Amino acid sequence: MRSNQPVTAALVHKRGWRATLDALTVRNYRWFWFGSLASYFAGNMQTPTQAWLAYQITHSPLMLGVVSAAQGVPQFLTNFVSGAVIDRIQKRDVIIVCQSAQVANTLAMAALIATGHIQYWNLLVSSFIAGVISGFNMPARNTIAPELVGKERTYNAIALNNAGSNIARVAGPAIAGVLIGFMGTQSAYYVGVGFNIVGVATMSFLPRTSKLGMTGKSLASSVGDGFKYIRVQYLILFVLIMEAALTAFGMWYQGLIPVFASLVGTGSIGYGLMMSAVGVGALVGSLSVASLGNFRRKGLFMITMGAVFGIALVLFGRAPALGPLIHLKTNTYYLAAFLLVIVGLCSTAYTTTSLTAIQMLSAEEYRGRVTSVYQMMPALYQICVFLSGAAAQEVGAPLTVTVGGACLTTFMLSMGIFNKRVRHME
Repeated sequence: MRSNQPVTAALVHKRGWRATLDALTVRNYRWFWFGSLASYFAGNMQTPTQAWLAYQITHSPLMLGVVSAAQGVPQFLTNFVSGAVIDRIQKRDVIIVCQSAQVANTLAMAALIATGHIQYWNLLVSSFIAGVISGFNMPARNTIAPELVGKERTYNAIALNNAGSNIARVAGPAIAGVLIGFMGTQSAYYVGVGFNIVGVATMSFLPRTSKLGMTGKSLASSVGDGFKYIRVQYLILFVLIMEAALTAFGMWYQGLIPVFASLVGTGSIGYGLMMSAVGVGALVGSLSVASLGNFRRKGLFMITMGAVFGIALVLFGRAPALGPLIHLKTNTYYLAAFLLVIVGLCSTAYTTTSLTAIQMLSAEEYRGRVTSVYQMMPALYQICVFLSGAAAQEVGAPLTVTVGGACLTTFMLSMGIFNKRVRHME
């Protein structure tokens, strides 16, 4: 295994803003990037629309969390086997099948809303289906980039992919908020269907690039081999542990933004703009990371971004109380949005770096399985949204977010102080 060897000068790629779009010079990656951008727009319109709809139907943070858990549980369980499947078949074909299934799922929801037959349980079923789809789709997307651009451009390619995701995070929720306000919830779903169709069409131009193997092993044996590999790879294991902590203590804050929108006195359009504030910060973070090239001291960078993310969450959790204290009153929304920009920047800079570390530390024959375990963390996010919703129901959303942010900051600082190998990870 050569997965933990240090980065040599030959692997350090260009730096600076002129190198920000480096991976887009590769034709096949351009097709992938534009197809991914379309799918990200679909997802970043559907997720806030679904959350808004669930909260309007139930007026309950707990029931809002249940919708997220309905997606997170199947996604988490699917990730146990999806990596082994992805290592056996063409990743490009997995992406196309998953995207097509999401077209049908989104179209069904749009039709239910338009005909007035939508019920809360429909949201649960749609979330469950989306979770199964995502369990295969995201690992395939995240592992195909090195095949399209090569190892030297992997960091830049992942950062640009995140930049595309964050462009959609900026514009998608805002568009969804406007559509909900003027044309009804179903309009956001129909536009999402259109974006998904564009994603399917674009991905069909990708070549079949995967090097397939393991045909002599059973699926169960391949899954087991993947977990054994992770167990003996120290840095991979701790990157996964840190990602789990980031998700468990902080990433679920997005599921409570509808509650904070209500607390600061804004409606659907303001809610969409608050979600977009996260995307603005995330876009700046991903483009900044893309310009760095394959930089050193990734471990220290991750620890710093994680700690600042936690501090920003603490401040965001106190925003409804801080606003009146500093005489913002009805303009407290602006303070919350500003803090969400910082939250988005730090969280995206962190996750871009951690995903790249996973890709570069993993041996090629294990990359799909390692990445599928990594993708359990976003699935864990959905489950944590449910738990945070339950906590918010009992003690309030501000205290829930404040405690989560404090725990995240403490964890990251502890990693920086006590784990030298992670701190010095290149």
